[in-house]
Amino acid sequence: MSKILNDPIHGTITLDPLLVKIIDTPQFQRLRNIKQLGGCYFVYPSASHNRFEHSIGTCFLASKLAHQLKQRLDQDIENLKKSNDTVKKKHAIELEKVKMTEEDLLCIEIAGLCHDIGHGPYSHLFDRLFNKAMKKKDPGTKEWQHEDVSSMMIDHMITTNEELKKEFEKRFPTDWEDRKEFIKDLIEGNKDKTKDNKARYYMYEIIANKRNEIDVDKMDYFARDCHGLGMKSNFDHLRFISQCRVMFLKRDNPDETTIAVRDKEEYNLYELFHTRIGLFRRAYYHKVNKAIELMLTDALVAANDHLDIPTDSGETVKMSRAYEHMSAYEKLTDSIVDVILMSTEEGLTEAKDLIKRIYKRQLYKLVGRTTPERELTKKVLSNIEDKLLEEGFKKDDFRVQKLSFSYGIGHKNPITYVYFYEKDSYKCFEGKESKKTSLLLPSENFQEDVAYIYSTSIDVGTTENMEEKWKEIKEQILNNQEPTKEASAFSNAFVK
Repeated sequence: MSKILNDPIHGTITLDPLLVKIIDTPQFQRLRNIKQLGGCYFVYPSASHNRFEHSIGTCFLASKLAHQLKQRLDQDIENLKKSNDTVKKKHAIELEKVKMTEEDLLCIEIAGLCHDIGHGPYSHLFDRLFNKAMKKKDPGTKEWQHEDVSSMMIDHMITTNEELKKEFEKRFPTDWEDRKEFIKDLIEGNKDKTKDNKARYYMYEIIANKRNEIDVDKMDYFARDCHGLGMKSNFDHLRFISQCRVMFLKRDNPDETTIAVRDKEEYNLYELFHTRIGLFRRAYYHKVNKAIELMLTDALVAANDHLDIPTDSGETVKMSRAYEHMSAYEKLTDSIVDVILMSTEEGLTEAKDLIKRIYKRQLYKLVGRTTPERELTKKVLSNIEDKLLEEGFKKDDFRVQKLSFSYGIGHKNPITYVYFYEKDSYKCFEGKESKKTSLLLPSENFQEDVAYIYSTSIDVGTTENMEEKWKEIKEQILNNQEPTKEASAFSNAFVK
């Protein structure tokens, strides 16, 4: 039975019965207890939205974009067939081969719905900060991403929910196992398995667009995060979707397909990336948010050896290894903090103290910040840590975190990887071939690297001492560095 929901971002959303059955599983419902923005809720009181509603919103936009592509493709084929031009008629035949089926459409919706089902406590804090910290502590820890766990969680969800499995078999009667793998590949944007059928490549750009980072996942979370944070986004995702169509990269060689957008949407896309930068500067990488996320990470690392997560087989695993056992991983949500606080285990004292400090607003204090240019290397960044250690501070007295602000593809302009088309044209061209929209738009710098230095001490005197030592270290580095290109970049980097 289908279901109708009301969403604050997209309005009325109608869900297919199979999507409803997925939502009504413990594996999906746990997303209600995982904050979309991790520690941001401690900084922005209204940033309380969760992965649950974002996943439904992404499903909605995936459906909307997929239907737009299908309808426009049908329209293009019909118009080309009416032409007296033999080249256009041949083009119509080639386009017929890339059409979506109803099963394809449903798979795309499922991929949108399940793309974040593998997230752990506090979203990216768990698969990035916590995983990285545990890998440093235990080199045997595997490096993984939430998309990897999403694939495993989909298998686990279907296996442990008999009604859902029956619905999958009913909707995909001949190839439901193949369809399940297709859904996983859509989530990862993995085109490799279809390298012999490049005509289907465009489908892999809907959920996770590896070509230019413009996909429905980001369209939803930019809009939803701005709404929750009380910020404004000037990017119109509905307008963008309405201008999309499926096109061959080269019309005279109908092989690989992509999602192309009308050329006049170029400026709208810059608004998308301006929104991205604004969210990173004002929220995701807010200095207080990063301090809280570092404290939560330290708390989880301290708790790891003292918490046993049960599996369905009766065994227990540590938090850092839960990704290997989905029956354990599905129990991990933001509520892990409450589990730690309620526990009587003596070994959790350090983790409890850090969590209580967050609640008391006794946070790690930012004592220094750099804004290095491209030439600033990891070697120079590690120099900062070495200098602090030389001054008598211990490793646990401070945290250095390197962050990157970008338009999405490092130092590159993502617009150059977008394919555009002109009105009434069946040819597309790369953004790098586009005429400059405006001289006011960025032309060279698309990434800025930043290092934050925090004092972990609760003692005001210790923190002030580190802040003073940081100023001395800064002067020492500035005065002792040879006037190389790298050092010049570094000397211009300090903003505090």
